[in-house]
Amino acid sequence: MLWPMPGMYIKPYNAVILMVMMFFSCLKIDLRELKNVKKDWWRYLVILSFSFIWPVLVAYLARGFFDKEVFVGLIIAAAVPSAVSVVFMADLLGGEPTKALVATTLAHLVSPIVTPFLVWLTTRTVIDVSFLDLFLLIAKLVLIPFVLAQIVRWFKWHETLAKQSQLANTGLLFFLNWGIVAPASTLVFDNPMVVLWASVVVIIILLGVIPADIWFGRTQKEDVTWAVVNTYKNAGLASVIVLSVLSPAGLLGVVGYILVTNLAVIGLQWWAMRSL
Repeated sequence: MLWPMPGMYIKPYNAVILMVMMFFSCLKIDLRELKNVKKDWWRYLVILSFSFIWPVLVAYLARGFFDKEVFVGLIIAAAVPSAVSVVFMADLLGGEPTKALVATTLAHLVSPIVTPFLVWLTTRTVIDVSFLDLFLLIAKLVLIPFVLAQIVRWFKWHETLAKQSQLANTGLLFFLNWGIVAPASTLVFDNPMVVLWASVVVIIILLGVIPADIWFGRTQKEDVTWAVVNTYKNAGLASVIVLSVLSPAGLLGVVGYILVTNLAVIGLQWWAMRSL
């Protein structure tokens, strides 16, 4: 925020950095875990509806409070899947990482269809959003790294790479965040109330989805898992999409989402540890 110039040089490479990060993250995804969907398929369907439909509905109802690009950016942030890192976070907070893995895998597999459709459905009256263009963009950002990671797993090379993935992703995340924040730095300082109102919308989203997750879970561990999965969105993916289809003004909604969800994760950790 305070030193944006280097980030402006990184910005053109945001998509490449995100794809490399997705590749490293997807090395942890074992498609055999999807067999667990069979007995609880309808529960995962409900969780996906909490993750995609409720956030987008709330963001859509708030459309009158924002300029069109901020509104579309907020919709995109609400419509992306959960981050792959929810697997680690579910484990950290005492949840069930296997169920988090299945949920985020399903969310990413359906996101090339679901995310563009929800964005197109809710924003076509205010901005010209192409479903096909968004589909191709998300397919490139999500499916290519996912497929490459599964090929690496098939050749049994993933164990060596996975050992370095956390360190690599930490460094890559640093540069990705710089490349994301830099274009919006001046806008955030010039429009603090816009970020505040976007944050209020996200708070309303989480006030709906987290209690629903806790009500829907059958155990304390499942409560924590679903709450983490539906709180922590793939903000890197949202930001790259926004910068690909909108001006940097669209990031104001994403910034609000990032601020609130990170604070919410702190609250979830306090609640989870207190409930053990």
